[in-house]
Amino acid sequence: MKVINAVGRKIKHLIGSNYDDESNNLALTEKESAILEQITDRLFCERRSKNPTCREVTPIGHIHQVDTWDCGLSCIEMVINWLQSNTWHATQEEKEEQRRWMMDFVKTKSLWTIDLVILLQQMLQLPVDSNSLTSSCSYVFCSNRFGVDESYNNLHYYKDAFSEDELRVKRLFVQAEQLKLPLMQVSHMSLNILIEIISRENVVAIVLLDNTIYNQQSNSSSAETTSKIHDQSDLSYSGHYVVLCGISREKNDIKTATMNSRKDDDAETCNYCLVVKNPGIWKETELVTPSLFDKSWRAKGTDKDVIFVAKNV
Repeated sequence: MKVINAVGRKIKHLIGSNYDDESNNLALTEKESAILEQITDRLFCERRSKNPTCREVTPIGHIHQVDTWDCGLSCIEMVINWLQSNTWHATQEEKEEQRRWMMDFVKTKSLWTIDLVILLQQMLQLPVDSNSLTSSCSYVFCSNRFGVDESYNNLHYYKDAFSEDELRVKRLFVQAEQLKLPLMQVSHMSLNILIEIISRENVVAIVLLDNTIYNQQSNSSSAETTSKIHDQSDLSYSGHYVVLCGISREKNDIKTATMNSRKDDDAETCNYCLVVKNPGIWKETELVTPSLFDKSWRAKGTDKDVIFVAKNV
């Protein structure tokens, strides 16, 4: 597995001059630029035009999770449906059959990101109208750790199934390496890199967040989410997957994101917000401040996991 050696290589032709101006506040350091280059080389994704719009969002449908544990499966479903949007229109019965197949495939309710990577790879290879999706997209799984952090056994969220999870996760990483799946260990992945990639056209990301942080500071969590996510009353960490599909600089969107993150001390200073598909709520789209998303993403327990998926059009 390839560990990113983030040496200083400037790639201004990839970043574009518009990301150096003050209005976007997303200028990358040399280390970030080097990491960005290696990720985008795998994704084959192009930057948008040099004149960014107020909303740089990839349109992707929202799917609500069925149970308290299957947010990751819902995120995979969103991505697969998005990739198939021009070739396959599933009936409700077919959607339910697909969900049952996914549950049978993962064989666990304690999902780690490597479970989702193996599932995604398998679903991309399934025939759709006599063709697979492998030629119509690219993806890469980035994390600051490949394997199992033994200290997670002390987190209540992981504790009950940790021994079983540890064996399965190690086996799946070996399988992924044997299959030469696109995995990149990145020790210095930043929010700037994440945003620079998902603001590109036809790119989304499945991101692992700490829901205890994400929900405590977000008004949008409220009662509509509590029945479909893990009980967090006694948790120091609660993993939750969402799909990040773009950013918005529209004033009303930023205002909404700020209001939804009132406890976030940095919320009022941002000049853009993140556009999220959250399977834990019924709302089609969620708007989140960068600082709240970043705190939730870099919390202990997430390993800063992210699966980037780019659609070839």
